[in-house]
Amino acid sequence: MAQTEAANGRSYRGLLALVIILGALIVLGVIGLIVGFVLRVSRNGEATRPFSASVSAPGEHVDSVQMDGNRILMRLSGPKGDEIVIMDATGHLLGRIAVDTQ
Repeated sequence: MAQTEAANGRSYRGLLALVIILGALIVLGVIGLIVGFVLRVSRNGEATRPFSASVSAPGEHVDSVQMDGNRILMRLSGPKGDEIVIMDATGHLLGRIAVDTQ
């Protein structure tokens, strides 16, 4: 009887180690899911924040605005001539192009 109890003790120790390892993997997986969710939510929150940008100079006015993918194209007219302003969808100014009307 002593031999069977010793064999059962070894197998129980192996099963106990397996259960502890699998439990730790489950806990790590749940923590990974929570971290991924928090990162995704915080990243989406930044993209939806309102922004304010001033692109026109004194005396200029907006002739037209057009969306092209994630770009905003604005045509401005003023005393110094026409200009096209290119912005991305988050409001960052990408460039200004002077339009020669001659």
